[in-house]
Amino acid sequence: EEMWNPNTNVSEDCLYLNIWVPTKTRLRHGRGLNFGNNDYFQDDEDFQRQHQSRGGLAMLVWIYGGGFMSGTSTLDVYNVEILAAVGNVIVASMQYRVGAFGFFYLSSYLNSREEEAP
Repeated sequence: EEMWNPNTNVSEDCLYLNIWVPTKTRLRHGRGLNFGNNDYFQDDEDFQRQHQSRGGLAMLVWIYGGGFMSGTSTLDVYNVEILAAVGNVIVASMQYRVGAFGFFYLSSYLNSREEEAP
């Protein structure tokens, strides 16, 4: 199906760290949308109370599967913007090399003749 096709060009330049941060957190620290006031939520008592009591946000690190042979974190089906916003968590995912460019398997040519990749 179309949702499993990569939405980015295939390239060896594929090492990325993707980070999504909830908008309110970015605005609180003055790094989000500009509404003319970097402390946009300074009067939002509920928002301030929530962040003062917890001391920070939870973080989810997601590493896609694929048996080290295929996969990507850039598929539209893996869009975690909603998870970051609704769940009020920081989400990080990695784009890394797979297959021969990332996990080249040579056991049949090595002396050890191990069945499993190291």
